[in-house]
Amino acid sequence: MIELDGKKVLVVGLGMSGAAAAKVSARLGASVDVVDSSNAPLKAGMVEELESGGVKVSLGVSAPVGIGGYDLLVASPGVPDGALVLMKAREAGVTVISELELGFRLLEGRTIVAVTGTNGKTTTTRLIGEMLSRERRALTCGNIGNPLVGLFEEAGPDDVLVVEVSSFQLQNIEEFRANVGVVLNIAPDHFDWHRDLEEYREAKMRLVENMLPGDFLVYNLEDESCRMMASRARGQTLGFGAARSRQSAVWLEEGWIVAGTPLRAGGVMPVAELKLAGAHNVENVMAAVAASLAIGARTEELRAAAGGFEGLEHRMEFVTTVNGVAFYNDSKATNPHAALHAVRSSSEPVVAIMGGRNKGLDFSEVAREVCARMRDGRMTGLVLLGESARQIKEAVELVCGDQAEGRLLMVGDLDESVSRAYALTGGSGVVLFTPACASFDMFADYADRGRAFKDAVARLEESGAGASG
Repeated sequence: MIELDGKKVLVVGLGMSGAAAAKVSARLGASVDVVDSSNAPLKAGMVEELESGGVKVSLGVSAPVGIGGYDLLVASPGVPDGALVLMKAREAGVTVISELELGFRLLEGRTIVAVTGTNGKTTTTRLIGEMLSRERRALTCGNIGNPLVGLFEEAGPDDVLVVEVSSFQLQNIEEFRANVGVVLNIAPDHFDWHRDLEEYREAKMRLVENMLPGDFLVYNLEDESCRMMASRARGQTLGFGAARSRQSAVWLEEGWIVAGTPLRAGGVMPVAELKLAGAHNVENVMAAVAASLAIGARTEELRAAAGGFEGLEHRMEFVTTVNGVAFYNDSKATNPHAALHAVRSSSEPVVAIMGGRNKGLDFSEVAREVCARMRDGRMTGLVLLGESARQIKEAVELVCGDQAEGRLLMVGDLDESVSRAYALTGGSGVVLFTPACASFDMFADYADRGRAFKDAVARLEESGAGASG
């Protein structure tokens, strides 16, 4: 376990992870300072709690004076690797690690399942936790909301820690190692933090750098970057995908999820038993099955857990039906790749609501999908709002031409987007809120945005609105 007693520790970023790292470090005898470039009032409660425990907190400060005097810098997940404070610390010879790395060193010896990817991480992490918890204690943590370091005094030696890990966390690991690693997909994202796809992908690939021959990597056979990661892994690789191949450990066969060598579980469950919608969620279940079998879970427990899993809030969440029109909240779709999965998951005609703050990503693939679906009737319209509305509109118009006329609307807020989308349906089909962008232009985070969407739908329903074309 890492020795912190008497050390001087700097925590950068006062979010949930930063606060947890600061608390644990102080309890273990370290002198702890926290800095955060934001001075938002919502952090006041955290500041009061930390300072009562002997931690010094400085808000509105990016880097403290005399940074070379620290023994260790712990970076919160929201701090980019190129941040000036991290660069200055490294130049001064200070060890820089992520909260994930600190948690790993403090929880040495626990069994860890680590889940990464661009989309589907939280759903898959929760699924694995549900599957394993039927026979042993499994704690879900990490980027999912409860930081790994926060389990220091809670996790027992026999517990399984199922950790959602982001590219930000993986960039500053040294020893972090998962007994079972899971990589779901790697698509363009976070170009507001990473220089390009290569840097983003390399950060994700750090998941396998400390793997040992007895460890497992569960990976998506249909994703080139995931296959590349598998080629670097020293442990056993377990591929999943719809079609069976020589690398397949889990695949689909005659409507069933099937697990073969080396898992040797046979038929696990029929896809028809899943309550989760969309092909992407079938992939998430397959990944969770492979990871759970690698840990030693029984097939009947996997089937019961997956069959009863209804999904998570803000992830293809059914809201209500208003006069024959179904509303879905997919606010967690913060990049185009996630929005594509959402749009493709519907078997009914869709009016999609998109827009927000772009993370430096390209909307051309979304535009091609929208136009193809408008051509064959699977998409009735597209409503756009937020900072990126015009950028998405121009991308779609470039592909669709006159085809999108009258079916491509720009609006000012969520209430207007909901009412206009509802009108475009003509009284049937689906309104799908799948932004393809971050939320920070109008909301505190994706959850705040999702709640606002659901409130707007409730107001529409209360108004007694009738479907109109």
